[in-house]
Amino acid sequence: MAETQPAAQPRSWSGRMRSLLQLRDYRLLWATGGLDNTGRWMDSVVMGLLVLDLTDSAFQVALLFMFRWSPMLVFALISGMVADRSNRWAIMMVARIVAVLATSALLVLVAIDRVEPWHVFIASFFLGCIFVLEFPSRRSLIYDLVGSERIVGAMSLETINSTLGKFVGPFMAGLLIELTGFTGPYVFLLAVYILALIFTFKVESRGPIRSTASDSFWRTVSRGLTYSLKNNTIRSVLIVTFIFNALSFSTESLYPVVARDHLGVGAGLTGILIAAPAIGSLLSATVIASLAVVRYHGRIFCLGLTLQMIAVLFFALSPWYPLSIVMMMVAGLGAAGFSAMQTTIIMISSEPAMRGTALGMLGHCIGVAALGGLAIGTVANYMGAQTAVAISISLGLLLLVPVMVFSPLVRHPTAPPPSD
Repeated sequence: MAETQPAAQPRSWSGRMRSLLQLRDYRLLWATGGLDNTGRWMDSVVMGLLVLDLTDSAFQVALLFMFRWSPMLVFALISGMVADRSNRWAIMMVARIVAVLATSALLVLVAIDRVEPWHVFIASFFLGCIFVLEFPSRRSLIYDLVGSERIVGAMSLETINSTLGKFVGPFMAGLLIELTGFTGPYVFLLAVYILALIFTFKVESRGPIRSTASDSFWRTVSRGLTYSLKNNTIRSVLIVTFIFNALSFSTESLYPVVARDHLGVGAGLTGILIAAPAIGSLLSATVIASLAVVRYHGRIFCLGLTLQMIAVLFFALSPWYPLSIVMMMVAGLGAAGFSAMQTTIIMISSEPAMRGTALGMLGHCIGVAALGGLAIGTVANYMGAQTAVAISISLGLLLLVPVMVFSPLVRHPTAPPPSD
């Protein structure tokens, strides 16, 4: 049974956050999200450093990134359809169980010193599959729990969650690799994913099944694509997300390579470098969560995106580790605004029955990072990781600036459809 919402929102930021966390199931979902984000950011760093250690190849590290994000590119719309038609709690339970199994398998292989790059690629693919499966279901269930008036606060708390996970995960990855090799991080990861499974099991809300349509897959794909492209706001978010993930987000695949080959640091300092954006994101997400009312979600979305990309460009050009840390923190400031508003704009602008499908379309645009990672890995093989990152970010900025200027995201406030 879904939980009832309080009649009125408290005025203070702390009061609004407490009112959200008083919802038992939202509190459990929030805790599960924190654990999952910690595990997801940690295993991506551990896997990247493990593949780099096994192969000494920037291309294979980027290939690992492609395996992680290719499920989002291929299956995102299917997961959105599933979110609209299925028990969302059951979907999240399946995702948590697969995470435990994949991590257990890698732990055994690392412990007995039999791990090969293809083992890591397969595990990365399965972890990518569960992320795309859970992505729309989890966010749709959160929307059902808190409603449109409190979704900005809820998604800001989610961003804070992601930010803490992005700090703790890479930091613990680098620290444990330095202290124990690759076995310690996988023991830690397994504990994190088991705890997330327990919290998910305790969630009572299942969320209403919004859609009962029995259309064929291709008819549903056509309907979802048509709906998303006809809505000016959703279409703009999709285009911006497509360009950003292809040319900017995909550069994260090479951060371990830049840290080792260009900045000359080991696993511990690499973990700190990759965790640094979380410091800026935490500050930015806290400010966003403190806003009682947000009307121009698109302005925060576009400003955050631009700040993040400019900071990553300076990171790629930086010859000094301390300056690189600062640039990563600045990138985190922008990332929080971008990530908090990305799904928020989609959910507010979508009709309830199409919300999961619209998020599925967003997932496809996020998943294009898989192709971007493959392309940037190829460039890095010939020109170096630092140059590949700089070229990709510069091209992304050239494409994104006119798109954002001429989209309704900056000019108009975000509003729900009349039927919502």
